[in-house]
Amino acid sequence: MKNDLLHAIYYWLRNFYWTIIRRDLQKGKSLLLASDEITQEEKNLLDKVSLDINRKDTMYAPGRAVAYLSVGLSAIRCINKALENLSHNLTVKSILDFPGGSGRVLRFLRVKFPEADITASELDLNALEFCKNSFNVNIFPSKIPLSDVVNPNRYDLIWCGSLFTHIDEKEAIELLKFFYDHLTDEGVCVFSTHGTLSIEWLEDVNKNPYGIPDDYQKKVLSEYYAKGYGYTDYVNEPGYGISAVTRQRLNEMAKSVGDWNEIVFLEHGWDNHQDVYAFSRQKAK
Repeated sequence: MKNDLLHAIYYWLRNFYWTIIRRDLQKGKSLLLASDEITQEEKNLLDKVSLDINRKDTMYAPGRAVAYLSVGLSAIRCINKALENLSHNLTVKSILDFPGGSGRVLRFLRVKFPEADITASELDLNALEFCKNSFNVNIFPSKIPLSDVVNPNRYDLIWCGSLFTHIDEKEAIELLKFFYDHLTDEGVCVFSTHGTLSIEWLEDVNKNPYGIPDDYQKKVLSEYYAKGYGYTDYVNEPGYGISAVTRQRLNEMAKSVGDWNEIVFLEHGWDNHQDVYAFSRQKAK
């Protein structure tokens, strides 16, 4: 009898919590729809966006719905800028969101490109299944190292938000090669990195923007100024951490994997934080 009561209380509390989460997302959406800071076109897009949330989504925190949804809108702005800067009109028929996470940007891609064949990839299998079921997308699991990923498809649009920001230079070059090999001849790859703004934050002794010790921050800064790419692991997380890269070094890395061109560079263009690049085999306007 006591166990039954405890179970009943547990399920009631869990349902109550998720009722609060749904209300938070709905309120965030309403606030953005009433805001003067986004365009009418963005409001039309946001109005159709799903508010389904993965219960294990580490990018969402209660009370932060406006920020969560704003990041998705910001990604679409970056993608629009890349498409506008192509020398040709690209009809986006296929999209890869890598890594897709639990759909923070994917939910916007699904609405922005309703006819496109969209694929999400991610190490987190729970997140992948959530995206498949919630946003009607194809999925395939990512792997470490990237060379173990088997995927014969190529895509008109590749979006990569905040992955280069967490890997070292060698892995970043492998990731660029992966994207180059999986991009259609007419397509465009849009991705984010840590750049000058992140370096300013790391240099500020009053800030600890990425939760790493002082000597770890100094390592990133030292390598960044010495060779254009700085990296450190998170504490006790080998192979995963914080990186920052100069525009010059990023272009050198991109050119080392194939013949493609920088179409767009937006300094801290994603959510007023990360730098955004777009690369294509085609020329910019």
